[in-house]
Amino acid sequence: MSAIPLSLTLFCALVTSSVETSKALFAPSDVFELEWVSDPRISPDGQRVVYVRNSMDVMTDAALSTLWMVNFDGSDAQPLTTGTRHDSSPRWSPDGKRLLYVAREGDEVQLFCRWMESGQTAQLTNLRHAPG
Repeated sequence: MSAIPLSLTLFCALVTSSVETSKALFAPSDVFELEWVSDPRISPDGQRVVYVRNSMDVMTDAALSTLWMVNFDGSDAQPLTTGTRHDSSPRWSPDGKRLLYVAREGDEVQLFCRWMESGQTAQLTNLRHAPG
């Protein structure tokens, strides 16, 4: 007989605890506060890493991504691209002087090249269909 009240007390404690912690759980709107990294690429000299920094835009309910670069020791993180595009798939040239990447804006997907020393960027393609 004493097992029933004890189990009932434990159940009530678990339910109360669950209700209190549910306030701290991830809510659907929290996705707009997240940022995550993908596709890291180490430069040919091993000194820098370019990566894709991903996020969600609350105003357009769309995924965004920009390219960032950081020194191999984690210092001096800086954006290479900005704006409302979806920049992805960074690839170093063999000499490390240029970076090729894909940029999607709306339905249009094009290839771009960035000269790392000067920071200049050029659109390399004007394709009707996304490059593969």
